[in-house]
Amino acid sequence: MNYKFTDIAGYPQEKAELQRLCDIINDREQYLARGAKLPKGVIFYGGTGTGKTLFAKVMASTCNLKMIEIDLGSPSDGNALLKKIKKAFEGARRSGEPAMIFFDEMDKVLPNAREEYYSDHSKAVLAQLLTLIDGMNSDKNFIFVATCNNYAELPAALVRPGRIDKKIQIGLPDRASRAEILKLYAGKTSCTFEMSMEELAKLCGGFSCAALETLINECVLQSDERGFVSEQLIKERILESRSGDLPRRPPTQADMITACRNIGCFIVARSLNTGDYLLRLGDDTVCNLYFNGAIGRYDDDYDAEDGADFDDTDRDDDDDDDDERSVYYTKADYLNAICALMGGYVAEEVVLHKTYDNIYPLLMTTDYVLAGISEAGLLGLGLRYSEIRNGTLKYPQERVSEINAAFDEIVDGCCKRARAIIEANAELIRKLIPILVEQRSIFKPACEKILGELGGIQKTS
Repeated sequence: MNYKFTDIAGYPQEKAELQRLCDIINDREQYLARGAKLPKGVIFYGGTGTGKTLFAKVMASTCNLKMIEIDLGSPSDGNALLKKIKKAFEGARRSGEPAMIFFDEMDKVLPNAREEYYSDHSKAVLAQLLTLIDGMNSDKNFIFVATCNNYAELPAALVRPGRIDKKIQIGLPDRASRAEILKLYAGKTSCTFEMSMEELAKLCGGFSCAALETLINECVLQSDERGFVSEQLIKERILESRSGDLPRRPPTQADMITACRNIGCFIVARSLNTGDYLLRLGDDTVCNLYFNGAIGRYDDDYDAEDGADFDDTDRDDDDDDDDERSVYYTKADYLNAICALMGGYVAEEVVLHKTYDNIYPLLMTTDYVLAGISEAGLLGLGLRYSEIRNGTLKYPQERVSEINAAFDEIVDGCCKRARAIIEANAELIRKLIPILVEQRSIFKPACEKILGELGGIQKTS
């Protein structure tokens, strides 16, 4: 089947990015003559039901590439999958026509970013892919294309430049794209809808492309004898979809609690700093690159590069300390980081009406940061406490009590600031929880779209 860009409704930026890539592939000889290296690999990533496979098929048709699909089969049958991967690459090399090696939902069979293996064969699958992609010559007429749901969990060795050169995120559609998608599917029916697709799109924030298609289909199935779809029916189906289809996997209590905590940290951090971030389910993060870096100075467990898209291939490990100190933080930065930590604590109180023991690491990290900035002198020399000096010169108990009281006052102040932000955005947090539980991680561009659709973060005075 021949797929066209018109088959993709909405997503103007993503289609423009794909069109540029297709233009390069179609004019390969011109770029090779200029000395350019063509991409070896492309990955389309984003949540389930967002149309990643359709983008890949449009790319294949537009570039006249024969699509050689790697059938995932049973994830437990690792040996068979290894043979399929090898056969696909060999077939592309022997083929006299341009080809695309297509690996759908690749993340299902690979180790994650922490090198935890889903099966005994996942490490072998990764090793074979690395070898075969490295053996590709960008001058040849075939390209490796994959899709994945969770880009953040892919092994760094696979997605570094030189292997997967091009990454295109296909996130949840924004309001304008939702309207276009709804028009596409509604236009395939003979039914009359009481609501316009623009009005309907406003009510479907957080819906994937697949969820929008299902919604239209459910409305058609339950239309009256005249083929009329009333506003009441539409709203009933939306409510049903939200309670049944979103999230698609049954959320666990642990995921909901973790999402509430992390979103609380994120909302406060995002209110105080607009830099890079990755909103995700996970430990040891306030979902903000800048504040994670500050916290990581005094808590070794924190992921200081959470959400960053770094290229470490040419980096000299001996320079790590110099790179770390290329950013300096002020007292205000550290206090804002503590506010972000308190955001997770307060969010559970305000949204869940109770706190769980998953906030214990936030409180311990707060103590580490306070101890660190005290020793660094950022609280003033009168509140400086050094473990090194204390070994030989014991501090008077009065000084220790004064420092502890100052710490308590700082935490109380940060908690009050965080509470004002959380209370102003409690409804936003409730809406974000099921979205984060479903998607597991959301990069900044996609998250900013979602925030816009949900009304944005409310500012406090």
